[in-house]
Amino acid sequence: MFQKQTVKEFIEWCNKWIQNSYDILAENSALYVWLGADQNDNFQPLPQFMIMMSVTDFKSRSFITMRNQRGYGTQKNWMAIRQELLYYTKGNPEYKVQYTDIPKILKGYYKEVEGKITETSERSKSDTIRSGNVWVDIQQVFYRMEENVNGCYGQKPLKSIERIIRASSLEGELITDFFSHSGTTLIAAERTNRRCFTIDIDPLFAEISIRSLEHLRTDGKSGWQASNPFAKELSELNNKELEEIGITV
Repeated sequence: MFQKQTVKEFIEWCNKWIQNSYDILAENSALYVWLGADQNDNFQPLPQFMIMMSVTDFKSRSFITMRNQRGYGTQKNWMAIRQELLYYTKGNPEYKVQYTDIPKILKGYYKEVEGKITETSERSKSDTIRSGNVWVDIQQVFYRMEENVNGCYGQKPLKSIERIIRASSLEGELITDFFSHSGTTLIAAERTNRRCFTIDIDPLFAEISIRSLEHLRTDGKSGWQASNPFAKELSELNNKELEEIGITV
C-alpha cells in the first residue's frame, strides 16, 4: 500500500516507474501524468517532478490545466479549482486535434485567402472551440454523476481521459495505466475501442476497476452515481458489522 513519503522519496519512486514506462512504451508513444501541487507547501511535488522529468528521455509537450467547477473554499487565499496534467512524448507519436462542446461565438482575425478577405469562422474546421491546454468544459466528478464511484476521491472525469486517449492513440491500440484507482482509464478505453492494461497496488481499487468494467459491459453504466461497487455485500451486513468497517448507521 502507499505510505506517506518525503518529497525526495516520492521523486525517487517516480523516477523508477517513469523509466520502466519509457522502456515498455512503443517507439512512438504519449505519456500523460496527473499530478497535484500543494499550494501551502511550495507547490510540491509538481516542480520536483518536472525537474526529474527534464533529465529523462521523454520530451515535454504541454502543461494542461483542468478547471474544476467547484473547489475547496477559503477566505484567506484564492479558491483552489485546478488540476494539473503533464503531457510528454517518446519518439514522434501522432496527435489528433480535439474539439470541445463550446460553440464559437467570437469573430475576428481577418485575413486574405485566395484573394478573398475571410473571417476566422469561415476558415474553421469545426463549429466548436478547439481544445487547448486550459480545459474549462469538463465537469469534475461528484455524486450526482453516473460515472461517480463512491470512495474514489482521486477519480478523474471520464471525458478528460477519453479526450487524451482520442488525441494520442488509434482504435485498437494499447493504453496502459499503472494507477487504476476507480478504473476510469479502463472504462474510457472500452468506450473508445482501445485495449487497456491497468493495475493498482491496492487490491481494493483493483477490484473496483474490475467491477467497473463488468458494470459497463452488463448494465451500460459508467459508474454507480450515489451507490457503490459493493452495495450488494454491504446490504448483507448488520449494523454492528457495518460499524466495524467504519460505516455509521
